[in-house]
Amino acid sequence: MSPSPDIITVDVRGEICPVPLIKATEAMKAASPGQNIAMLTDFPPAILVVTNAAIKNGWDVKIESMTTSEWKITLVPIGGASITS
Repeated sequence: MSPSPDIITVDVRGEICPVPLIKATEAMKAASPGQNIAMLTDFPPAILVVTNAAIKNGWDVKIESMTTSEWKITLVPIGGASITS
């Protein structure tokens, strides 16, 4: 995980579940108010799993295809979303 003032970048390329979900959850917990998360993955099931977890916890999700086998999932907090436990 690499934090910056505006965005946390989580690169889970080469990882399979549950690693993308665990890393996304850790990033959502660590995010400062208003801080976005960008997750890079090459594991298609991670798109659904991470999207479901983010929406459940009050995050908006944007999915971009970077190549035919890599995606960027951007998580944006809605109304100060965060995971506290």
